[in-house]
Amino acid sequence: MSKKKALDFLTQAADSPALVNKVKDAQHKQEVVDLAKQHGYEFSTEDVKQAIPEIADQPGFFGELAKAVLELFGPTHDDYPATGVQPFTGELSHKH
Repeated sequence: MSKKKALDFLTQAADSPALVNKVKDAQHKQEVVDLAKQHGYEFSTEDVKQAIPEIADQPGFFGELAKAVLELFGPTHDDYPATGVQPFTGELSHKH
């Protein structure tokens, strides 16, 4: 499991229109990992997150595949419910 394997899979996927479409159609991060496993690559969703900066540096090479992966693994596609409400992260006031 490594960032390099994630990059290798995405490089292979960029050369295959069928794989590009499957990655673009993925609704969950794990779908990309499972798709890679079907093609002989083993890595975690965390490995893909670590590979994102390198993908972002090469948008011309990866094209639409990069956009799909960045959207899926980006902060707007986190595991929070789609209610628009995020968990409170501030300090609680001690005023009564």
